[in-house]
Amino acid sequence: MMEEVELGSAAMKHLCRLLPPGGLRDRDRVEREMDDMISPEYEPYFSANAALHLLAACQRCGRCCREEKRIAVSIEDCRRIARHLGLSQKSFMMEYTRPHALKGAAVGSARMLKKAEGEACPFFDSILSGCRVHPVKPQVCRAALHLSKMNLLLCEEQKKIGAMPDCPADALLRESLSQFRRKLERTAGARQELEALFSSHKPEVELFRLLLRLKGLEIYFGGEMAARLARRLGLKRMPEEEELREGAQLYAGFLSYSCLAL
Repeated sequence: MMEEVELGSAAMKHLCRLLPPGGLRDRDRVEREMDDMISPEYEPYFSANAALHLLAACQRCGRCCREEKRIAVSIEDCRRIARHLGLSQKSFMMEYTRPHALKGAAVGSARMLKKAEGEACPFFDSILSGCRVHPVKPQVCRAALHLSKMNLLLCEEQKKIGAMPDCPADALLRESLSQFRRKLERTAGARQELEALFSSHKPEVELFRLLLRLKGLEIYFGGEMAARLARRLGLKRMPEEEELREGAQLYAGFLSYSCLAL
């Protein structure tokens, strides 16, 4: 278990290779912009759920595809899905989308997938085990369930991160985290080492927290916005999910001993 803590710590140090010469730029300004997008009152719930999102693996059960009443898609979503389906963006939008039910700046150019009341998402296929466009699914689908707006509101209201009923991906994740905690408790000094790591202000830990939050914003808002923030920070590129996963495992283990009650 101590080896896993050390490997996770090493993975966080490895993230330093993304830094520009001389360190991060405009960090205070970028963090203020992050605060404007996701209010600080939702921390640490937002970052905790970003970590859970990185650790969970969608089981493609189709529950969200069948039960979600409305599915919004951005122009970026339309472009990405159209390319995946071998369609022009215009053809995709005409065939699969309709105008958004709401108007105004908050909606912008977003549209809705064509979907009658009570019907499943047009891309749901039970024979193919769920979503036909899973690798390029809409941003709102990618953010579900841990980084959905509803889940973040519940976390802030209840002051904890609760389990998600009837979600097989979340159930598997909770069992994995329980096993991780049991291993921590069986290994002398491992829990203390983990708590000391995330209670510190080591540069690699501070960088990991920032990049985890940035990755959460990418999942929640989309790649273009996150890439803009990454450029402002001077990062060589956005971190890949795999690069954050080992650190996310340790962070989730650390949070399981906090009042968040993972």
